[in-house]
Amino acid sequence: MTATGYVSTTGDSRKVSKTGDTMTGELTLPDSSPDQTLNAASKGYVDTVAATKAAVTHASTHAAAGSDPVTLAQSQVTGLTAALAAKVAGPGASTDNAVARFDGTTGLVIQNSTVVIGDDGSVTITGNLTDAGDLLVRNSHTAPTKAYRFRSSGGNLDTEAGGSDWYWSTFPNADFSGTQNTYMRWEAGAAIMHIVAEAQFKAGPFGARVHSIDGAGNKLGFHGAAPIAKQTVSGSRGGNAALASLLTALANLGLITDGSTA
Repeated sequence: MTATGYVSTTGDSRKVSKTGDTMTGELTLPDSSPDQTLNAASKGYVDTVAATKAAVTHASTHAAAGSDPVTLAQSQVTGLTAALAAKVAGPGASTDNAVARFDGTTGLVIQNSTVVIGDDGSVTITGNLTDAGDLLVRNSHTAPTKAYRFRSSGGNLDTEAGGSDWYWSTFPNADFSGTQNTYMRWEAGAAIMHIVAEAQFKAGPFGARVHSIDGAGNKLGFHGAAPIAKQTVSGSRGGNAALASLLTALANLGLITDGSTA
């Protein structure tokens, strides 16, 4: 290294004064890491440390939730505005396990709902369930053995069951607790309907009883009469052929027991 424009007081032209002197050209330092507080550092060492330090500092400020301002060039954010505009946004709070619904027609805003899918797969709906097609309820979605079907796709409205007899029952409580009252059983393999309750025929759903068939009590009642057990007709027919024929017909229908004599 040669000093330029410097007159050494000691006669050494290679030296540069610490103040008031000018050095031209680059100063090349040994390719080593400084190990003392005031040691000079090469550009390569500084660049390596700066790059490593920037990455560590950036991560540590995020981890410590500190301030970490970032300055970006326009070239670095190309497409960011469009990406943010296409981002779906939701409410600040929601119901756990609720199904998200679109809010509006943009496809970018969602809202909370009252339809909840539990972790066990159960679905809770608050409101009306509207089905545009047939409603199918099965005991399994992979290998069902029995099912209900509420069908509107046919010529009429059909309520159907398959794979098992269909029981019609009621409970006194909404949680299906209490005594179960079973009224009917519809057989799956035959066109037979079993009614195990008193069937009342009326002019309206809450009107007076007109006719009654009490399967559980084995009783009948017609024209407003309370249902009673099968009656027995006794006494002499006295050779009345018409009376004999009537008694026989009623007995054949099972309405009476013919205990009369000729």
